Amino acid sequence: MAADSLHHHFVLPGQVLATSMSESEGGFLRGHGTYIELVPDESTDHNDDDMCDTKQQGGMAGTSKKKRSGWGTETKSTVMQMDDGNEAEKQDENDEPSDFQRGPQRLIASVAGTVERVNKLISVIPLSPSIYTGQVGDLIVGRIVGVGGSRWKVSLTCSPPTASASNGSMKEGQLPLSGVNLPGGVQRIRTSEDVLAMRNLFREGDLLTCEVQQVQKDGNLILHTRSLRYGKLDNGVLVTVPPSLVGRRKNHFVTLKGLTSQNSDAMDTEEGGEGDVDVYLGLNGGIWIQRTIPSEWENAIRADQDERAPLAETLQKLRHRHSTTRVSPSMRESIARVRNSVECLRLVHCQITPDSIEIVARASVDQGVRVADMLLPEMVIKLTEGTRR
Repeated sequence: MAADSLHHHFVLPGQVLATSMSESEGGFLRGHGTYIELVPDESTDHNDDDMCDTKQQGGMAGTSKKKRSGWGTETKSTVMQMDDGNEAEKQDENDEPSDFQRGPQRLIASVAGTVERVNKLISVIPLSPSIYTGQVGDLIVGRIVGVGGSRWKVSLTCSPPTASASNGSMKEGQLPLSGVNLPGGVQRIRTSEDVLAMRNLFREGDLLTCEVQQVQKDGNLILHTRSLRYGKLDNGVLVTVPPSLVGRRKNHFVTLKGLTSQNSDAMDTEEGGEGDVDVYLGLNGGIWIQRTIPSEWENAIRADQDERAPLAETLQKLRHRHSTTRVSPSMRESIARVRNSVECLRLVHCQITPDSIEIVARASVDQGVRVADMLLPEMVIKLTEGTRR
């Protein structure tokens, strides 16, 4: 087959990867990024023309005509005279194979990428996939686009609800009600009252972090937020990048420390902290940036509640305070600097990792570049120079 010489080679859409000339050859299995095309068989066309000529001359009712298939075998079809004078063919579907089984086939690439072959399975791995294909355990930064049927629909492209309705190719995941934590961390069976109160947890337009729990056979993703690290996102900035720029790593929750410019004002005493910024790297291309929750907040909450209070209740109170406490101007500058650092890496098509983000952000601080000037073309090249060494 032709795929033997194309293993790990670059191919373009429309390029023939493999051909199967006879049934005894064994054929191939179609993988991602490919499609099968039936090669026209000239002998079949000639035989079909002969059959049409015979029918036009007028055949006897009940006579048997022989028709040659694409593989060279003969199958029988009976022509019967109907009451209204029309002729109909009665064929045994089990005796005659379908079009994709009875003729020469060829496998054609539908995307640009490299060929991967495992035994008979031939796939084309795209160089820059635009649609995220999930795996179990992946971190997702998504947006709620629908509520109903005891589950939420989560947009994996982080598109707003208005855009998701018109984009038929948008990838969506399913977040069942059983896959979320109830308020207060209560562990019990979900009831009809919980179904009616689903919008109290997440509603259309909300951003959240979740994890892929299951990948179904048709490619649909089943998500969950049962871990205390996952949940609704507030008071931050979302950046979307191509999924190919975010690689899988051990930890997708990272903290960047000390990114505050020396010219910035002092941190707000109510907010606390020293300018640390949390970054959530979603493998679907969604990157969330927010301030690091100060440890003083957690200490104050623990001092006001019972020592036996569950951890889930403490974290929910921390998230509520984070969502209701304003972000100081200096912290906004740090968040915007990290956001523009991610944009710089996206513009030069560089892998987005905690190290590369920190290199660009610290270069902008050391060189005294204003946040508003980071996305200028000459600055993008200059700030990302350290990632190309």
